[in-house]
Amino acid sequence: MKPHDWSQMVEELRDALDRTAVELSRHEQTLASPLFSSDLSHEHSTSWQRALERFAEQLEAFQHQVERADQHANAADDLLAQYEKQVQVFYGRLHSMRQTLTESLRML
Repeated sequence: MKPHDWSQMVEELRDALDRTAVELSRHEQTLASPLFSSDLSHEHSTSWQRALERFAEQLEAFQHQVERADQHANAADDLLAQYEKQVQVFYGRLHSMRQTLTESLRML
């Protein structure tokens, strides 16, 4: 996985969070509005339903981004485990070569 992929993913997550924050701010303003307490029940209910639907869509998009980040992290962990095994094999060979060299030098 390239560092660019991670930075792009973080940027997408940041954008999703920013959009969610803006939407929450709108909802807070609506709650503080005097219209909230007035008797516009159908109009108010429809407005809230639309806002909740948008918010649900944004949460779903955010969840998708989190799932993608998790998949990328798992892939990176798998690669790290493979590299660790390769390094262990390399160190094993290096150790064996050192022993062989040490024994060869003792014989001289």
